[in-house]
Amino acid sequence: MIYAIILAVIVILFLLFRPRRKKIGEVGQHWNHFFPNFQFSSAEFYSLVEEKIKAQAMPNTRISRVNYAESSIISNRREYLHIERKEDIFDICAAPFGTGFFVSYWLGKPKHAFRNFLSRIPYLSQISEGWQGSTYYLADTASMFRGAVVSSISEAIEEITTRKGLRGLSESEQFAMVR
Repeated sequence: MIYAIILAVIVILFLLFRPRRKKIGEVGQHWNHFFPNFQFSSAEFYSLVEEKIKAQAMPNTRISRVNYAESSIISNRREYLHIERKEDIFDICAAPFGTGFFVSYWLGKPKHAFRNFLSRIPYLSQISEGWQGSTYYLADTASMFRGAVVSSISEAIEEITTRKGLRGLSESEQFAMVR
């Protein structure tokens, strides 16, 4: 009987604390680049990146647009291109800044409220630790996904700068994207 109650409590807590929309929990990588005296449409940039990612037909990849607050819950909201696959999330921002334009991305892992909750409970924490494992295949496909998204961002940048008659990213700037 006690086990049924514990299980019911765990299920209820899972339903209460499960993420409604995956947001980045732990940030693994960040990159940005500023283009001085350059203006471009954020929506058009996002569409270019989406097009390039969809053309690669990567399995289990979800693309959406999300709005995050600029500073607090009552501040203006900024649209990001949100790309996720399994345990990797890219949030890409493209926006005007002064007389220029910038592109950035944040690569991270999703928040796991229930897993984090379980990790604080003695004995149940061992269950959540069991979810942390990986295989070479999972690591390889995650790496391929990350590389494909970064490449799509780079190609979109090249396309918009060429269109405007500007220099694209240099080789060292492109290298910095994939650190």
